[in-house]
Amino acid sequence: MNPHRRTLLKAALAPLLLPLLGGEARATAVSEVSEIRVIQTKDPARTLERVSAPGYAHALAQSVLAFIIEGYPKGNLPVWKKPLAEVDFNTRIPLICEHVVRGVIRHAAIHPVDPCWIMGQMMAESFFCEFAVSSALAVGPCQFISATARGYGMVCADAHGQPAGFARRPDLEPEFANMADRRDQMRALRREQPDLFGNPAKLLRTLLNAQTAGKAIPSAGTYALALDRMDLLQSSYAMARDNCRLFMEENFRGRSIFNPQDAAFFEKFDQRVLYERCIDAMVRMMAENLRSRSGNILAATAGYNAGLGSTDYAKAGIYEPYGRIPNFAETVDYVSKILVNHYEITRRMG
Repeated sequence: MNPHRRTLLKAALAPLLLPLLGGEARATAVSEVSEIRVIQTKDPARTLERVSAPGYAHALAQSVLAFIIEGYPKGNLPVWKKPLAEVDFNTRIPLICEHVVRGVIRHAAIHPVDPCWIMGQMMAESFFCEFAVSSALAVGPCQFISATARGYGMVCADAHGQPAGFARRPDLEPEFANMADRRDQMRALRREQPDLFGNPAKLLRTLLNAQTAGKAIPSAGTYALALDRMDLLQSSYAMARDNCRLFMEENFRGRSIFNPQDAAFFEKFDQRVLYERCIDAMVRMMAENLRSRSGNILAATAGYNAGLGSTDYAKAGIYEPYGRIPNFAETVDYVSKILVNHYEITRRMG
């Protein structure tokens, strides 16, 4: 029997042998079994006992730091685009871990959440960069888009409500409204031409068949105009989005969430960059997703990335309450990375 099969067999036999083992041997056997449970228990007692133990947040921080140091010794870090030596993770990671533990305790009644999973998830989201801004304009270490962030009570840059001159580059602020307008127009155009933008392969086949049969295609001109209009809208939308990103980056530049004066600015400008605000919301959202998906950590996590609705598993009988991972390449990649991050962090917890 090869070593890989032996490992699998030992992992399968371990739970069956535990009742027969003594205390010390039992602890050794447990350490050899993966700690990930795809279906998380809804009873918070065990999680609360573990995370409330003295030194837990410190141990978690040391495990994450060790993973980062061992995993990224050379080259530039993801998101940060700079070497490890230029990022002060020794300040960031312990603070982040403290907020994660507080959030887990605070929202345990909704559903218990594994702090190691949240750390692995945040690593996949932003690599713990407070000023990360995605192409979709998700902001902060937990990468909330503004609509979701506002649902959790956070102030966002696109509607900070402060007087003119409060933020840098006020000339760029109208771009948020411009972007929303172009997005609404694109959605309306897709509704007007569902075949053209929803199933273009089928439409193309219909047009080619009509052309081959020598039939007139009176709608061809309408389709061409719709495509041209969509191209213009997409170009305008991309320009507005880039300007919105520039607006936020200009207001992040040279500031630090660890500076009290700057932190006070972000409280009024964009709370998604502040640990206390965004981490609590992330833990709460994951707790809510876990509750909605009967503890399925994979579907709950996919829902954080792609929207919980995308994980619906309608008319699936016994599987329906647990949801599913949607067939989106980005989401599959996201969940895959977090699985590895979680493993690497937990195995360093001792």
